[in-house]
Amino acid sequence: MRKMKKVVSVIAAAAMAASLLAGCGGSGGSSTTAAETKAAETTAAAAETTAAEAAADTTAAPAAAVDVLFLVVDAAFFDPAAAENPVAGKKVAYIMLLPSATIFQMWKDSCASLCDALDVKFDFFFCDGDFNKWQDTIRTCASAGYDGLLVSHGNQDGSYVFLKEITEQYPDMKIVTFDTQFYSDGEYQKLPGVTQMFQQDKSLVTVLLDQMIEKYGEGVRLIKVWRGPNYNSPFDRREVGWQEYEAAGKIVTVGEVQPLQDSVDSANTVTAAYLQGVNRADVDGVIAYYDLYGQGVYNAIAENDNFNGKNGDALPMASVDIDPVDVTNMQTRPDIWTAAGTTDWTMNGEIGMRILMLELADQYDKIFDPATGESGVDVVEVPGTAIKADALKSDSTVENLGNIAGETYGNLDYLSAADWMPKDLIHK
Repeated sequence: MRKMKKVVSVIAAAAMAASLLAGCGGSGGSSTTAAETKAAETTAAAAETTAAEAAADTTAAPAAAVDVLFLVVDAAFFDPAAAENPVAGKKVAYIMLLPSATIFQMWKDSCASLCDALDVKFDFFFCDGDFNKWQDTIRTCASAGYDGLLVSHGNQDGSYVFLKEITEQYPDMKIVTFDTQFYSDGEYQKLPGVTQMFQQDKSLVTVLLDQMIEKYGEGVRLIKVWRGPNYNSPFDRREVGWQEYEAAGKIVTVGEVQPLQDSVDSANTVTAAYLQGVNRADVDGVIAYYDLYGQGVYNAIAENDNFNGKNGDALPMASVDIDPVDVTNMQTRPDIWTAAGTTDWTMNGEIGMRILMLELADQYDKIFDPATGESGVDVVEVPGTAIKADALKSDSTVENLGNIAGETYGNLDYLSAADWMPKDLIHK
């Protein structure tokens, strides 16, 4: 009924405009007479009765006036988003702490698609793992008048203090964070008006641990590859799952490898050196907290005859996140790279940007959390899925993993929604 009233009023306004055009004969600057005003009011009143009667009342108007009427009615009836879109003309940016990667490009591209559909200007920035550069980019965008920022992967300790200063200095700018925890003096914090979005990082690790437990049983002996505590928020959140499983006796940590840099080469070098001192009989598998580390681990295992299957069973490994190299390695040696824990990165981008659009529209009540099924929340988590190497097909790619993944991957019910948002952009 609300929409019908809007349409009727639009028709009435168009009918009034049509009668005025008929009376003015297209000449500019002439004033409306009392008779013309009365005629317009009569026409508008008739239009309020029914849309059909309004259309009938204009049949005697010039052709140009009728065209105006139907142009306006067409816009109101068939493109409500254009009439009601509250974010058109806004300017936003996606700012990623880490270097560019396939999954982050998938994220960026889905953000861009949504912004384009909503007539929102979109920019993106990758900060090469440099927290200072990340801060400087956010500060620059804020001072440049951006309406909203989607910022990703800030570290646990520094992000809260920094973003609190930004929100206080630029109170009208909206912010959504991804994989960024807020801590200050050891205490978890929140920022008013800022929505925190996460992969459900604990689950990204536990789905991989479950695969190892399924093969070796509880008490499976594992090597962990990460950068240690407080390196970044996602790793800290993934460590929660690891610690819970170890405390429950489901896994045993027999070693820890810490790459010196976020690179394949660094992970390869330190893992290869570590494995020199490891007896295959003393370890069941390796879990990497990041797929760049996973690629280095895979190479280290593949190049070592004591661990690649030439002298017995290959040492299995798995990693969090996924990219085209990971898929190829899993297809080539599923006995080594057994699984990847991930979410749908195309969907992640659209989830994050939808949240930012809802913030810009002051529709916080529509922000949806798939982990709890609740709306109107300030924390959103996307459950993880294990992509199993033995489930991959010859034509599997990062972009089509939905064909072989579980139901938690690419679930469109995870999207926050509003009637002015498009509904069919995912994977288009």
